[in-house]
Amino acid sequence: MTATFTDQVLARLHARGLALPVPTPPAGLYDPYRLDRGTGYLSAQLPSRDGKYVLLGRVGAELSVAQGREAAQLAALSALGRIHQALGGFERLRGLLRVDGFVASADGFLDQPEVMDGASELFAHALEARGRHARTAFVVPRLPKDNSIELMITFAYDE
Repeated sequence: MTATFTDQVLARLHARGLALPVPTPPAGLYDPYRLDRGTGYLSAQLPSRDGKYVLLGRVGAELSVAQGREAAQLAALSALGRIHQALGGFERLRGLLRVDGFVASADGFLDQPEVMDGASELFAHALEARGRHARTAFVVPRLPKDNSIELMITFAYDE
């Protein structure tokens, strides 16, 4: 029996000691995702473990670059969990289109692209070619709930 793409993604995550998190409810009055004519949009994805925000603060002040990369990876893992929920697996996922990353940064901190590589590397590892994406890293002084990273994801799927 041939493994499905979903099985392959889950196995690649498991090989790194990772698993898809249980999606948490939205923090406000909005949908966690929207699907529209082959394009999917995820609401903000934040770094969390066991339903709690982790790695809080600003990269370059309260957090190191390595911790920022870890936060970006956790936010990407949350995004994968949400895509899995939205599509009922990964078979219908054609690929990521765009990843916008907001990095809460200390004054003078300029390594946001390196921090965002934590997310991009996880997407590439888990989804292989379907994980390729365009990306922008934004510098912000603070994020809601003192989160260090916030990802916005746009993806293509088969209807």
